[in-house]
Amino acid sequence: MNVKNKSLLMMHMAIFMFGSSSLFGKLIHQPTFVIVAGRVLISFVITGIYFKLNKISIRLNSKRDYGIVLLIGGILALHWLAFYNSVKISTVAIALLTFSTCPIFTTFLEPIFFDEHLKKSDVFAAIFAFCGVIFVLPKVELGSSVFMGVIEGIFAGFSFALVSMLERKYVKIYEGIVISFYEQAIVFFLLLPFVLIVGIKPLDNTQIGTFIIFGTIFTLLSRLLYITSLKGVSAQTATVATCLEPLYGIILAFILVHEIPTMRDLIGGAIILAAVGYSSFNSMRETKIEMIEMPSQIPTEY
Repeated sequence: MNVKNKSLLMMHMAIFMFGSSSLFGKLIHQPTFVIVAGRVLISFVITGIYFKLNKISIRLNSKRDYGIVLLIGGILALHWLAFYNSVKISTVAIALLTFSTCPIFTTFLEPIFFDEHLKKSDVFAAIFAFCGVIFVLPKVELGSSVFMGVIEGIFAGFSFALVSMLERKYVKIYEGIVISFYEQAIVFFLLLPFVLIVGIKPLDNTQIGTFIIFGTIFTLLSRLLYITSLKGVSAQTATVATCLEPLYGIILAFILVHEIPTMRDLIGGAIILAAVGYSSFNSMRETKIEMIEMPSQIPTEY
């Protein structure tokens, strides 16, 4: 399997895990600070043990690189807090659908990071996606949990797009597992003071097991796969796969927590995903990335 095919496969596996991980915001009955800090604690401790046992150096090349990784970790902390709080105060469907605006933000950020020109078609797609977000809102009530869930979901999309741009531009020379270790360690230590303030609710064996699965498979493995995949595909290509993330999450939310999306959610989500798909595929077509190869490379269920 060549580098591009391998990267695409890892990317789609990561996106499936991202979509599935949204359910932990409902399954773990803890404050959002505790959920995010708990997942990254397990992940970076396991990674650190792996580095120690295998005597792998995790030193970066310069102070500048440490600063960039610190910045990425801080943004990632805000991303996870916004996303899982959106899940908690609204629904999995709303959080995932509004987060799906991520590729639109990527489209606007790429010209800034990589000296590209913003196209009129991308502006149209952004306006179209915004209409979809408005449709998801049943009514505009500034203090309502649904409204705040939409706002936090959109911020999660923006912050994740920013993380992708920074990772693509500045840390491609490092192994994905090294960058993931630094990011998650930074997230944990940034959130630890807030965890101590809000406190941790009593944990039974089921909740402890859920945290372990969350921190290993749906944090460590998913982030590693995603970061590593960016070495073989562009951030724009990678974010196309986020179109499938809401589908995975909404189906699993229906099965596991019996959460049924409303018709407004589905229609608004369809508008958002149509805008995202148009923007992403149009961008890749213009940069001569041959997406026609993907069906033969990725299993049909993706």
